[in-house]
Amino acid sequence: MKGGSDIARIVGDQPPPSSVFGALKLGLRSSLAHPGLATVFFAATLSQGFLQGLLVWALRDVLRRFGTSHSVTTLALAIAALVILGLWILRSLSTYLGEVISARLAHKVEIASMEQVIQKLLTLSVRFFDKSSQGDLVMASYFDLKGVRAVTLDVGNVVLFSSRLLGLCVVAWLMSPKLAVIGLLAVPLGALPAYWLGHQITQAARQERDAVMSLYESFLEVTSGIRVIKVSTGESRVLQKAQRIGHALYEHVVRQANSRGMARLLMESVSGLGLIAVLTIGGRDVGNGTLDWQSLLSLLVAVMAVYSPVLGLLQIYGTISSVIPNLDRVARIQAAVPEIADAPNAKPLLAAPNVITLDHVSFAYEGKPVLEDISATFYRGETIGIVGPSGAGKSTVLSLLLRFYDPTEGRVLFDGVDLREIRHADLMKQCAIVLQEPFLFIDTVMNNIRWMRPEATKEEVIAAAKAANIHDEIMLLEDGYDTVLGRRKDARGVSVGQKQRMCIAAALLKNAPILFLDEATSNLDSVSERSVQAAIERLMEGRTTFVIAHRLSTLRNVDRIMVLEQGRLVALGTHDELLATCPTYQRLWHYQSTEPMTEVPAPAEVDVV
Repeated sequence: MKGGSDIARIVGDQPPPSSVFGALKLGLRSSLAHPGLATVFFAATLSQGFLQGLLVWALRDVLRRFGTSHSVTTLALAIAALVILGLWILRSLSTYLGEVISARLAHKVEIASMEQVIQKLLTLSVRFFDKSSQGDLVMASYFDLKGVRAVTLDVGNVVLFSSRLLGLCVVAWLMSPKLAVIGLLAVPLGALPAYWLGHQITQAARQERDAVMSLYESFLEVTSGIRVIKVSTGESRVLQKAQRIGHALYEHVVRQANSRGMARLLMESVSGLGLIAVLTIGGRDVGNGTLDWQSLLSLLVAVMAVYSPVLGLLQIYGTISSVIPNLDRVARIQAAVPEIADAPNAKPLLAAPNVITLDHVSFAYEGKPVLEDISATFYRGETIGIVGPSGAGKSTVLSLLLRFYDPTEGRVLFDGVDLREIRHADLMKQCAIVLQEPFLFIDTVMNNIRWMRPEATKEEVIAAAKAANIHDEIMLLEDGYDTVLGRRKDARGVSVGQKQRMCIAAALLKNAPILFLDEATSNLDSVSERSVQAAIERLMEGRTTFVIAHRLSTLRNVDRIMVLEQGRLVALGTHDELLATCPTYQRLWHYQSTEPMTEVPAPAEVDVV
C-alpha cells in the first residue's frame, strides 16, 4: 500500500525548493515567534560586532598614542590596558549571553516546530499515510526538525558575523578607504565559487538524506522481519543491502565534505592575496608618508579579523545548503491539504442512523478502479458480513463508511444525508473499530482501554475488561492495570489475543452504536480466537456492525453478507441464501470447507485500499 518514500509525491502542488535565503527567513520567522528571547539574542549578537570594531579602533589609538612617545608612564599604560581588557571582557560576556540565549531559543523553536508538524499530521487524511512510508514520516517528524533548530542558530550567527564584518569594515574604511577596498575585494571573489559549491552541497545532502532513510528502513526490516529473514537464511542478503546503502551514504557525505573544503580553500586563498595586497600597497604608503605604520598595523589586524566572520558566513552557507532537503520535506508536510474536511455547512450527527445506504458508489485509487457501482441498504441493529477474494475491496467499503475516503462517484448516505455533509468528528463519535492487528499506545493498560473515552472511571474500565474476557489476565500482569504496554511488543509477555481483547474492551467502553471489525480474529490461534470471538459477540450486541472475516464460518449467524468480487457487489443475502444462489460465495465456502482453515490461517490479504 505504501507508494514510495518521497513525501513530495503525495502532496500535490509542491512549494518551490528552499533556498539558503528562504531557510534563513524560516529561521528568523521561527525566532521572532519568541520575541523576548529573540530580543535579548539579537541585542547580544549585535553588540559583539560593535565591540569587535571598537577593540581594533582602541588598539590603533593605543599604538598611536604610545608608539611615538618616549615618555610613556606606567599609569597611562595601565589605563590603556584596562580599557582594552574591559572591551574584551564586554565582548566575551555578550558572546556568552548570545550562545546561552541562542541555545534556549533554538530548542524552543525545535519543540514548537515538532508540535506543529504532529498537529498537521493529525489533520491529514488516511490517504496521506497510506501513500507515505513510516520511515519517511518519522524522519520528517523528528530528525528533519533538527534542521529547523540548526537554521535558527545560524540566523543568530549570520547576525553575529554580519555585525562583526560591518564593524570591522567601518573601522578599516575610516583608517584607509583605499586599502579597505583592496583588502575586502577578496570577499566577493571568494563568495562566487562558494555559492556554486553550495548547490553541490545541497544535491549531495539530498542524496545523503535518501540514503539515511533507506538505512533506517533497513533497520526496521531487520527488527520487524527477523523471523522471515532467519527462516529464509537471508542474513547475508540483508547485510549486503545495508552495506550498499552504507557505501552510498559514505560517498554522499564525502562529496559534501569535499565541497565544503574546496569552498573554504578558495576563500582562504583569495583572502591571503588580499592581505598581501594590503601589506604591499600599505607598506608603500607608509614609505611615502601618506599612512602611519600604526594605522597600517591596525588595518592589517582589521582585515585579518574580517576574514573570520566571512569564513563563518561561508560555513553557515554550507550548513544551510546541507539542511535544505530536510526543510523541504517539513515544508511539504506543512503544505499538505487534508482531503477529508468538513463542508462549510456541515450538519451535526447526534445519533446513529436508522438506515445506511451505498448509492451507486464507485472508488478509484491512483486511477485504478477498486469499487464499481455498489448499491446496498443496511438497517440499524443489523450485522453485515463482508467477504470476497483478496483485493475485492472489502476494507475499502469500511473506509468509505468511516469516511476515511470519499467515493469517486456515488454517495454514502446516513438517513438520506451524504456523509460529506456531516461533521466528521460527529461521525467518529458514533463509530468504533477493531483492526486485524491490535494497536496499543505506549501507555498503561488502564489508559489504553479508556483511550476512546478518557473520562471513564476505573470501575467502568474494569467492567469493560471483564466483558471482554481480559480482566483476570490483566490482574496477572506485574503492575495490573498500571502495566505499560507498547504497540507491537513489550517485556511483559502480553499475547496478540490479549491485546486484541484490550482493544475490544476499549470499544465496549466507548459504547458506540456503529461497529467495524476488520479481520479481528485472523491472526489468532484457535484458543485465542475462541476467547476473542466470545468478546466480539458481546461487543456486537445491539449495534449496527460491519464485519470483514476471513473465516466464513464466523459469519453464519450474521443478518446478511455482502459478497464482493473484483470491486463489484455480486450478492447480498443470508448465509443459506448465498450458498444456494451465489457462485462466488459457494466457491469460497467450498474452499474453506475442504481446507484446515480453522487451524492454519490463510495469509493476511492485501487490498488496494
